[in-house]
Amino acid sequence: MRPLALADRGPTGHLQRLAAAGAAAELIDPAGLGGHWWLLQPAGLAEDIEWHEAEGMPYGGVHRGRDAIAQNVLGPLLADIPDFALAPEEFLASGDKVAVVVRYTGTGKETGKPLDLRVVHVWDVREGQAARFRQFADTVKFGDVVPAKSG
Repeated sequence: MRPLALADRGPTGHLQRLAAAGAAAELIDPAGLGGHWWLLQPAGLAEDIEWHEAEGMPYGGVHRGRDAIAQNVLGPLLADIPDFALAPEEFLASGDKVAVVVRYTGTGKETGKPLDLRVVHVWDVREGQAARFRQFADTVKFGDVVPAKSG
């Protein structure tokens, strides 16, 4: 049996169900609304996922594996934007790849500035799990809300 039967509708169906599961999971996430720790569950991401956070983002670079994503992306992101939320707006599929137009919202903890940013995520789905993630974002606009750390 494939995880959560997510692969039954192909890559687009997988990510749509993952987004729906995430919306429900956030209601019971210990981190509260905006907590995205559900992404790290085996049903969502392959253990060896390759995560490409956009260069120029505070957490930019390539991260491999769920633990690296938690430590280097999600943890710092939720510390910098405690009310961070992500809403998928559109899914575009091509084979085992799915581009998702999403909207990031929240308020920068350090700056107090609001975030309202459209971003594109490109996912590669393998055996019912996300195997690769690539983010394309306006890093300057994000940087106005979450400035780069010096040092």
